[in-house]
Amino acid sequence: MKPGDLIFVNPSSKAKGRTKNRIREHGAEGFIIERISESASCMGNRPAILLKSISEVASGNREWSGWLATEEIEVSTTQEKR
Repeated sequence: MKPGDLIFVNPSSKAKGRTKNRIREHGAEGFIIERISESASCMGNRPAILLKSISEVASGNREWSGWLATEEIEVSTTQEKR
């Protein structure tokens, strides 16, 4: 896993509501990894990944970009059918 990779994300058993919402709202088509941090200050100095959505946000047709804690997500390189 490295910056530029396309990944698909599901919430882990440790996922909080914020993480579940971001995945539900922005993750249908996957995310591009922008940055990986072992200690992201915005996430309480936990390991985290800065992601950019592939799909556009309904408000303003813009992509979403934000940090998700690695312990709160499960990453795969293929999209799972639900």
